[in-house]
Amino acid sequence: MSRRRIHAMWGGAALATAVALGGSMITAPPASAATIDRVTVSQGGYSAAGYKVGFAVADGALPGATSCRVLQGETVVLPSCTLLDRGTTWGDRVYQVDFSAFTTVGDDYALEIGGVRSPRFAIDENMWAGYLDEMTAFYRLQRSGVATEDAYPDGYSSIAPSEKVYHAAGHLDDAASEDGTVHYDLTGGWYDAGDYGIYGGNQWVAGNIAISYLRYGDTPEVAFDNDANGVPDLVDEAWFGSEYLLRMLDAFGGPFWDVKGSGGFQHPEFHTDGVVGTADDRRISGMGVGGSAKASGSLAATARAIRAAIDSGDIAVADAAAWEALAVEAEEGAVEFYDYADSHRGDPLGGYSTTRGGIANSLLFAEVQLHLLTGDAAYRTSAEATIAATPFTILSSTNYWDMGPLSMAELYPVATAAGKLDIQRYLKKQLDYVLSSTDDTPYGVIDQFKNFGVNEPHVSYMADALRYWELFGDQRALRAVQKGLYWVFGNNPWGTSWVSGVGETFTTFLHTRLDEQGQTAGGTGIVLPGALVSGPNVKDPLDMTSASPWYQDRPGAQDVGQQWRYNEYSVSIQAGLFSALFGLTAAGDAPWSTGTPPTALTVGSPRIGDYVTGDVTVFAQSGTSLTGHALGPDWTPMTASGGVSTGHVDVSGQAPYTNARIDVRGTQASGAYSYSSAHYTVAPPLPTPETPLLYDGFGRDGLFGVQGYTWVNWYNNHAGVGQVTNTTVDDRTVGRFFQNPATAMSQAKFQPWHHSVDADGYRYLSVTMRSPSPNLRLRIEVSDADSNHRVTGTAPIAIANTWTTYDFDLAAFPGLDRSQAKLVFWLQQTADTDGELFVDSVQFTNDAGGTAPVLSDVSHTAGTLTPSTPVTVEAEYTDADGTAPHAVELVIDGVIHAMSPVDPGDTDYTDGARYAGTVSLVKGVHSYYVRTTDTTSAVVQSPLVTGVTVG
Repeated sequence: MSRRRIHAMWGGAALATAVALGGSMITAPPASAATIDRVTVSQGGYSAAGYKVGFAVADGALPGATSCRVLQGETVVLPSCTLLDRGTTWGDRVYQVDFSAFTTVGDDYALEIGGVRSPRFAIDENMWAGYLDEMTAFYRLQRSGVATEDAYPDGYSSIAPSEKVYHAAGHLDDAASEDGTVHYDLTGGWYDAGDYGIYGGNQWVAGNIAISYLRYGDTPEVAFDNDANGVPDLVDEAWFGSEYLLRMLDAFGGPFWDVKGSGGFQHPEFHTDGVVGTADDRRISGMGVGGSAKASGSLAATARAIRAAIDSGDIAVADAAAWEALAVEAEEGAVEFYDYADSHRGDPLGGYSTTRGGIANSLLFAEVQLHLLTGDAAYRTSAEATIAATPFTILSSTNYWDMGPLSMAELYPVATAAGKLDIQRYLKKQLDYVLSSTDDTPYGVIDQFKNFGVNEPHVSYMADALRYWELFGDQRALRAVQKGLYWVFGNNPWGTSWVSGVGETFTTFLHTRLDEQGQTAGGTGIVLPGALVSGPNVKDPLDMTSASPWYQDRPGAQDVGQQWRYNEYSVSIQAGLFSALFGLTAAGDAPWSTGTPPTALTVGSPRIGDYVTGDVTVFAQSGTSLTGHALGPDWTPMTASGGVSTGHVDVSGQAPYTNARIDVRGTQASGAYSYSSAHYTVAPPLPTPETPLLYDGFGRDGLFGVQGYTWVNWYNNHAGVGQVTNTTVDDRTVGRFFQNPATAMSQAKFQPWHHSVDADGYRYLSVTMRSPSPNLRLRIEVSDADSNHRVTGTAPIAIANTWTTYDFDLAAFPGLDRSQAKLVFWLQQTADTDGELFVDSVQFTNDAGGTAPVLSDVSHTAGTLTPSTPVTVEAEYTDADGTAPHAVELVIDGVIHAMSPVDPGDTDYTDGARYAGTVSLVKGVHSYYVRTTDTTSAVVQSPLVTGVTVG
């Protein structure tokens, strides 16, 4: 393999600038008083007798005399309220206001703190009841094979859908066999999400709807019939979902298949022609026995719900016989699905199926519902055996990943004495986790941020906690559920309601193909009543260096293929909110006293947003009331000393920008566990000749490649077509860039979506590639927010047919901001012939040269150190060549903090320049070192300093 250096322009030099990767920096005292960024409330409102809480989010400590009041319109109705300082969360100072004592029913209220007003909200006798019609409206609008106007009668819900939601019946030709030779009648069901797929692993949601009627149907607000067909809408919807399950059973006799989505942002009737037997019929795939087990549970629950509606008179006597016939059909189907799944436990689980506990977990849902339906004790015996063998862990969120908590709550009233003991023990451990995890922040949210929004696990845990309160009367659970739902209704740092249509500021740009303008510039978004989106990620999928946690409601046209990670909704994401709203409606004005909260456990370091490297020390507050601290996921014992427990996580083998969660637990005197979580981001290497930055290796590696997306052909100038596929050539994983031009003028544009990369400190864009096409010419452009540069020069270049690494000198473009670099490849053929380009890797590199810098005279603040006393570390940076550092970094306990020049005017590095960093350290014994690079030599690191005690 050869190497070629490409200098598109002569001259210029690499510009080195310091990059701050998080942590604390030396800062001047604030020039002005703290500013309140926003005041947040539940934009869905509050119940008169319920818990009421709001927040002020500020950039610093507020004066003690800061005003706090509640207004209705412009009239002051609560002249004063108390601000509770909850400290710093996610970089903001947070103040909590509890105004539960204000119970006057009305609307147009606002919480005003320091002159800043919240969005408007209402207080109702039972605010939860006001959103029940949106919950069933959501599922009706997700129906497949049905025209919207048939599923959603005019005025069905108090929040109306956008006009663009309305569509004709689609996918009437579902579905063909895997090879396309056989057709099966699989019309109907719910689209899982905005992509129109229907998945076996989510077929438990029909059962969840039926269970909501069974648990709360005797509450008048729950047994509503908004379509006036003489049947409670919950029973209607459960049966609609069950009909699809029975079609699957008729077609295959037990296995459950996925029918995946396809096509662009169009209404479903445009995805296929709706004619059975044509080439565009969607095909089945991904057979899984997990879907069979869940279908069994759903059918059994639906049969129970139908009979309960008949017995209660919610279904008219004249219609009872017809509905009883449906219940019989559902019961028979439930048994058939169960028998198949039980006898095929070794078959693949299938997509979106239970990963924790395997098929036994999915079958648990079926066994419980079948026992409740038939009274057959064998089902209960099998279910209780599964429960007894199930250890409690928090490795998976609830919802479709774990059917256990829902199934246990359903079984408890009819369980044996031993079964009840096992169930309560398990569910109590889960409640301990919920209560102690939601106290990590003031907002009452489960501390489980990752690369998919937090709301899905969060609302699932809320539904589980509510069922625990119903069974065992623990009022702490009821309060936690209220606060936890306020989070999704807008009581969060973004002041955004993640429930479509609810509140002054709610998610607009849902990721759904129902919004046909969802990927076009100028799109205005969509309202899908009641739809809950997945919400905040640990990081922005467009910017790996973003703040943590992150959320933004932005149009899809500004995004990459991963918008679904934060503005996605689905029938399963919805399920926790669905259950909780019906349950809270039934709870009415039940008391929600604080009780005794779990002993607080705090992870002091690392904190969310921290960038880490190497061996990371985890610090957990120990005190005297918690013992036996352990570090998840394997619950490795931590070392306790002086009231602090420490453990270690080695991130040296993890890819740059990996985001991960650390779970810590301690044992209370009662034996119950208290939990806390921390999150970290693995820092990229400092730019040196020894540490190139891989952008895409075309084998699911590199900063872009690890996301699993291929590059896209955005545009073809002067006609023609282009395509990128990942494949193997010469035993290398490569990207195959292909152009079929219309003429020699045709140009094909390829990009890694809209992704940008922080390549600051790297001099070369290095591309290893070859082309077997003699007519192919390549142009590469690198742009930032303000400029665009042709790094291949003024004319496209030919590419050798042997593997060659081409180094494009970015130093030739001093105006390029390499910290936000975007790449574009253009292919053009010199004749009207096809062209292929094989790209093995795209990375950023440096040359070795000059003299390595030296770090010396490293010191830290002397004397007694406390958490309230910031610690300053200083070091001398010297470079014989006079080269400025790319960065000088302080690494404490594996967490990276940027250091800044003590004298910014001292730029003569040949005789040394002082750098300093100031941080606040948690209680414990710390170690640190300083590191730097001039980008042309290896990283220079000072000796490790240990034994820095903070008391």
